Amino acid sequence: MNPVERVLYEQVADLLDRLATSVPEGSLERVRTAHPDLSARLEGAEAGLAGTRQEVLEAYGRWCRALEDIENLWALAAARSAAAEEPIDEGAPLAA
Repeated sequence: MNPVERVLYEQVADLLDRLATSVPEGSLERVRTAHPDLSARLEGAEAGLAGTRQEVLEAYGRWCRALEDIENLWALAAARSAAAEEPIDEGAPLAA
């Protein structure tokens, strides 16, 4: 589990803990039958949360790849810079 997944997991766990202590047992069934519009809004909010979670994880993946790209480019720049500073041995035979 990457750091972002861990944070998102902890936040959802905290939400569920708060709901477990504040929402009476059986509320979901009562809301579904007595207030279908509220039930639909809850389902939409939960779907939105799941979608946003996926977007955050995908963005974090892009972030990690961008960090890696920058590190690789700086390593390449350092290698080329070091190669440019190396003295040329003019007496060495050329490779065939």
